[in-house]
Amino acid sequence: MLVLGAVGTAIAIGRRRQRQAARTWVAGTMRTIRAWRSQPTSAIVSVLMWTIVIGGVIGWDLVSFAEQSHTLPTLSYFIGHVTRYRIGRGVVFALWLGVGAYIVAGYRAEAPR
Repeated sequence: MLVLGAVGTAIAIGRRRQRQAARTWVAGTMRTIRAWRSQPTSAIVSVLMWTIVIGGVIGWDLVSFAEQSHTLPTLSYFIGHVTRYRIGRGVVFALWLGVGAYIVAGYRAEAPR
């Protein structure tokens, strides 16, 4: 009910407030999808794999929170065991910095010139 109420309210309040027509918005979305599909296969596979990994982690945590069972611990349970010690915190921090640097370097390497 809450979601339907929110959608109804958004439609009622937002009526005639759009900057562009729905047809223009859909056409822009289709252009974006076509441009994304023209990317190299490796980029598409990479995005799909990251989506699966992130979705799996979120799904795992949701199920473990819903079950509240010790047989299916949450991700924070494992992270807590690793970061309990000083060396674990250092390793997790170094991994975090490394992943961030890798992402930034990847974007800079593919930036248009």
